[in-house]
Amino acid sequence: MFESLKVFFAEAKTEFKKISWPTRDEIKGSTAVVCVTIGFLMVLLATYDFAIMGVVNLIHKFLK
Repeated sequence: MFESLKVFFAEAKTEFKKISWPTRDEIKGSTAVVCVTIGFLMVLLATYDFAIMGVVNLIHKFLK
């Protein structure tokens, strides 16, 4: 049992050496893209929300 754990951790260590970590500039760029995308989606969803709310209010007033 302990031998298999030893082999597992040795193989995991070998695989971790193969990882290509992003540079600081790549992380900054990716973070900027995510923030801009989230901002765009917030504006889009808020617009849809206000539009649907307006339609629902008109229907509610019409049915009253």
